[in-house]
Amino acid sequence: MLNIVDAKVAAYGGDAGDAYIGEIVVVELVTEGGLTGTGFASAPRGVGHIFRDLIANVLLPQIIGQNAMLHRDLWDKMFRTIPRRGGEGIVRVCISALDFAIWDLKARASGATLAQLIGGHRDKVPTYINCAHHMPPDALAERAASYVRDGHRALKIRGARSHVTLQEADARVAAVREAIGEDVLLMVDVNGTWDADTAIQQLRKWERHNLFWLEEPVQPEDFAGYRAVRERAGGVHIAGGEQHTSLHEYQALIGFDGIDIAQPNAAICGGITEWMRIHDHAVANGRIVSPWNLQPIHIHLACGLQSVKWLEYFKLDNALLGIQTLLFSGPRISERVEADGVYLEPPEAPGLGLEIDPEAAEKYRLA
Repeated sequence: MLNIVDAKVAAYGGDAGDAYIGEIVVVELVTEGGLTGTGFASAPRGVGHIFRDLIANVLLPQIIGQNAMLHRDLWDKMFRTIPRRGGEGIVRVCISALDFAIWDLKARASGATLAQLIGGHRDKVPTYINCAHHMPPDALAERAASYVRDGHRALKIRGARSHVTLQEADARVAAVREAIGEDVLLMVDVNGTWDADTAIQQLRKWERHNLFWLEEPVQPEDFAGYRAVRERAGGVHIAGGEQHTSLHEYQALIGFDGIDIAQPNAAICGGITEWMRIHDHAVANGRIVSPWNLQPIHIHLACGLQSVKWLEYFKLDNALLGIQTLLFSGPRISERVEADGVYLEPPEAPGLGLEIDPEAAEKYRLA
């Protein structure tokens, strides 16, 4: 038995800027044998204390005293705690933190990495580099070219209407393609900020730039829009799913034939337990799986599952990760540069290998 008998919950925050991650809530679950499992949830600025209170006062009471080996049962208990679909929204994000900690406990108890626990191993995972920096087109092109000089053979930039106009997106795509050459895969993420017609027109305009994929062309709830774009995308793959939060939403997205590439995000879908359900459904329906963001968790899933095609790679020069890069010193991930691109090697520490820098924890802890 791996009974959970105690827990600690703490929130941390810093200067977020344009980061995805303004604050982080860290959960530590403790077993009767003294084993500790760690998980975390990412929150916008000013929201961390809400996540912390939800976890401590609503979700934790459902799993204290329970056996961490029964991850599916514990997930269902947390999800059904608040009736009438109260497990959705930010509650699902908080469930993710606890689910990470539960899986960390399970792997640590067996002395295995998470990849080994889920039954697979590969010694390297292909990546594409996130180049979604908020820069003028010429500066962005130079940054992209620097990544290519470092060995990257696939990269993604941002063209979201929330950050740039369509004309600026045009300039970014043209400048980056010229800078990286024709042999490097180029992806564009628009974060669900377009409608279907805009996406179709932009794909026609960008045909000469040979995009590999267009990511989140329409709002996540617009399943019909996804299908319309994919039907008219020509040779460009349509990627999506980072904002879809459940197996049921993925069933709809794939059922509408809306995507070629599924991008489940374990941080918002309810953790590893729900992520695995989504992964299995996507693969069974012939979709490529390439999870969005969340390197500390997705590296393990990618190393344990041959069907995960890429990891999205954030370098330390990327400000979008915010406090995450300051707070966590592990898992330790190593690069391997080969002729066809940059790979990441699997962490070797048991569990998730999450390590919190004690000085950063002291500095950024929220009251």
